[in-house]
Amino acid sequence: MVTAPRRAPAPRNSHRAEGGAVLFRGARLFSKIAAMTGGAVVAAGLGVAGTTAASAEGTVWDEVAQCESSGNWSINTGNGYYGGLQFSRSTWQAFGGTEYATTADKASKAEQIAVAQRTLYTQGPGAWPTCGQRAGLTKANGGADPNAQPAGSGGGSDAGSGSGGSGSSALVVDGKFGPATTRALQGWVGVSQDGSLSRADVRALQSKIGAEADGYIGPETTRKLQIAVGASQDGSRDFRYDSGTVKSLQTYLNTGATGTVGGGASTGGSSSSADLAVDGKFGPKTTGALQGWSGVAQDGSLSSADVKVLQKKIGAEVDGKIGPETTRKLQSAIGASQDGSRDFRYDSGTVRSLQQFLNAR
Repeated sequence: MVTAPRRAPAPRNSHRAEGGAVLFRGARLFSKIAAMTGGAVVAAGLGVAGTTAASAEGTVWDEVAQCESSGNWSINTGNGYYGGLQFSRSTWQAFGGTEYATTADKASKAEQIAVAQRTLYTQGPGAWPTCGQRAGLTKANGGADPNAQPAGSGGGSDAGSGSGGSGSSALVVDGKFGPATTRALQGWVGVSQDGSLSRADVRALQSKIGAEADGYIGPETTRKLQIAVGASQDGSRDFRYDSGTVKSLQTYLNTGATGTVGGGASTGGSSSSADLAVDGKFGPKTTGALQGWSGVAQDGSLSSADVKVLQKKIGAEVDGKIGPETTRKLQSAIGASQDGSRDFRYDSGTVRSLQQFLNAR
């Protein structure tokens, strides 16, 4: 049961930045400087050195929590901030906390620390400007890790899937973006499969899915990836921390999308589309390549069933009929200009963009 602090909570503060850590009060100690305190996220230590993780959970994060909430990991005073490290709802969601609980106070200590480590990686110790400084928090001793998972969760993913090869048939569909899923994604994108997603890797991914290639994963990159893998577009900021999107990605990679960049998701037939003529004409060959990308039989004739699969992939209403919405969603997925065309098959500009997109896969 959550216990109330001895003193009334200080006024609520605002975020430092969109999707960043929240500012919060220092529960019982430092009431005069409470408005300056900041909440950040820490990873549980999967993927970082075990000694660092142990240190993070046993000392520095306990010290931060002691300052922020008197060490009460299930605290909820009604001030809009939750748990031992005082997360706001938006920060908790932005860094994947809702995979564990709706708010931080309902999650375990290890889960809160994992989300904190993800935040620490992005925001640094300054996310907790007062309590972090008092605790001596650094990225090193806090176990900063963008893919942090709760201690004892089994390594966050993909156990048994990966030795770093290009195949991903053994990916565990668990919704956790760990090293094996990272390697499989890298294989699909066509970059070195080292299990760690670098900024250069993100740029390559963004170019592949038609997002702005700035090297940073945000709402646009997540939305474009969701379209590409057929996941629901749910407004997540970073796909790595959205278990539903990661599950869809893992399923997609398991069905043949990974390996070399050109394979698409098709099986058999002429799955490669590298020799498509970019002529703006939607003929059998372009149709077959589109079918291969969608993951249906490549017979060169687009049926209503094929259209439904395509619509699901790009996030359009699944009715089997090509109209303005389907055309717009396809244009968005392939990076074409949204020009108001009713049926993409008869718009030469969109078909050219589609052919170029398919050739690059």
